[in-house]
Amino acid sequence: MTQQQDKDVTGSSANASDTNAANAGFNETDGVDAFASQWGSEPAATSESIESGDATVAIPPKSHRPKPLLIAFLAVFVILALVAGITIARNISSSRAQAHADALQSCQNAQTKYATTVTTYTATMKAARELGKTPPDDVANTKLLDTLNELAGTNDSAVIGLDLNTLNESDCSGNASTDDLDALAGSFGDAIVPMFKRTGEVQYAADNVKASIEDQKTVNVRSRLSYLVSTAQTVLDVSGGKVDESLRTALSDAIDAATALQKTNNLTAESTKGVMSDLQSAVDAVRNAMPLDCRLSKCVALTFDDGPDKTNTPKVLDALRQSGVPATFFVQGQNISGSNVDLLKREATEGHEIGSMSWSHTQLHALSAGDLKTSLDKTANAIENATGSRPTLLRAPDGAWSDTVLSRAKADGLSLVLWNIDSQDWKSRDADAIVKQVVSTTLSGSIIDLHDTYGSTAAAIPQIVKQLQDQGYHFVTVSKLLEGGAKPGEIYYSAGDSSAYTKGVLADR
Repeated sequence: MTQQQDKDVTGSSANASDTNAANAGFNETDGVDAFASQWGSEPAATSESIESGDATVAIPPKSHRPKPLLIAFLAVFVILALVAGITIARNISSSRAQAHADALQSCQNAQTKYATTVTTYTATMKAARELGKTPPDDVANTKLLDTLNELAGTNDSAVIGLDLNTLNESDCSGNASTDDLDALAGSFGDAIVPMFKRTGEVQYAADNVKASIEDQKTVNVRSRLSYLVSTAQTVLDVSGGKVDESLRTALSDAIDAATALQKTNNLTAESTKGVMSDLQSAVDAVRNAMPLDCRLSKCVALTFDDGPDKTNTPKVLDALRQSGVPATFFVQGQNISGSNVDLLKREATEGHEIGSMSWSHTQLHALSAGDLKTSLDKTANAIENATGSRPTLLRAPDGAWSDTVLSRAKADGLSLVLWNIDSQDWKSRDADAIVKQVVSTTLSGSIIDLHDTYGSTAAAIPQIVKQLQDQGYHFVTVSKLLEGGAKPGEIYYSAGDSSAYTKGVLADR
């Protein structure tokens, strides 16, 4: 474009601008001046040109040129925006980190409280479960024991509502999310409340049981003292003329002291210790000076039915001799003949007692009155012919009897002796089983039923004797066991027991 053309164009543009400005009532120069005035710069100039050789270069008007202050403003704005963005991002990140740290601390605090609570809870429940094993007889109020066992026996998960094992294995890890830490802290908190409540309930119940045990101890102390006084009085009564009188005087004084103590209200093991010790010593002194008295000592009687048997009775007699203990044999009259007569004599010679089991193994209540009399008379005569003495004891076959049998026995001077310990040797035919049955069921005053017709019974005798002697038992005959108290026409199942069973009960054999 030529210089002239450029001028024309420029002129035309200027004219157009002037026209537009005039039409709008606005002067461009004024606008530029106003802008410049606002931002502190000179008004923009109109377009200029520079000639350079043959070429003319157009220079943009000043209003179209970049302004240093505006650029600086924009740069500052951008920088501030970036700084604000970074700050906000940092604040958000810091807020999240703080929330996580708070959640971690809260979780750790909850876990610490949980650990303390679960330790107390576990120890309390364990102690309560052990206390719950207390024998009911040792507790004055057994309902308290039932309550404790019900509380302590509840499954932990049922108490807490959560899996205790899972919680015990849980940990507040810094690697866990904030939400997970909050949830775990909540679980710890949820477990603490019911555990704390149940711990209090169980401890309260346990304290009640302990108090009830102490109450029972007082009852037991009074009971033991009463029993010892009663025993001491019996020893004093039966020892007259059998021991030195000074021993009996000391025993009488000890009884008086214990009787006075019984009248007090607050009996404890400690308060009764001295008096009971003195009384026991006085009892022992008299008892040890006396010959064996089964009213004062642990005595049992071995009895054997259905002999004599030529094969097994000798084995039984040998075992008894080797063990050094006496027994009572209830024999059938029909078996007392031939060589068995010598067996009967041997029984008597070796210190054993011989009683009647009638003529044969026939239930006596099934016999007529006449047949019953004949059966008993024939047997008594056979025993007397062999040993020189008539029997005073009768055992009814199978333990079956009736009023008629009792009347006949009374008329014949016979006491009816049954048993309270069944060896079941007739059933097991095994020595070990016989020993176990007898030893596990025998009590002081027991009459033990055996048979001298089985070899297994003979084999069991040594262990029966040894094991019961180890427990402090003395072996005696039935008459010695009853200490002269057996009366004709009465029934005896053990020492002091003549009425424990229903009339006519049959043994299961």
